[in-house]
Parts: sequence; structure tokens; C-alpha cells
Amino acid sequence: MQHSTALTKTACISALIIGVLSAAFAFSTHTPSYAVTAGSVAIVISLVSLYIGRKNIDDMQLAAAGVFMSVVACLVGLWQLYN
Repeated sequence: MQHSTALTKTACISALIIGVLSAAFAFSTHTPSYAVTAGSVAIVISLVSLYIGRKNIDDMQLAAAGVFMSVVACLVGLWQLYN
């Protein structure tokens, strides 16, 4: 069975990886503004990937997970900033 390595699959998997890395960075950094910035950049990348992969439900699930993890990273940074 052949596996497709199309742009949509690559973009959506990278959105998930970037979201997870930004969330891990947000939990480990001591500077909240860096966490908010990383989360915001990851949100933009994930939303672009979500738009690219909108025609395939599997790709959309990967990109949506990336959006979720990016939002978590942004919220962790905001929580650290205002706490």
C-alpha cells in the first residue's frame, strides 16, 4: 500500500508537531511573553494548515489537534503572565 506524502498531509502533521512543541515550550519557559508569542505563531500556522487540509477529514483532525495544542500554549502563557 502506498502512502501519500502530499502537501496537505505534511502541513497538517507539522501543525500538530508545532502545536505540541509550543505547548511544551509554554510549560517549560520562565518568560510568559515567549510562551504567548510561540502559542500565537503556532495558532496561525495551525489555522493555515487547517485551511489547506479542509478537504480531507483525517488531515483536518491533525490540524485541529495542532490548533488545540497551540491554544493551550497561548493560554498557559497568558495564565503565567497574569498570575
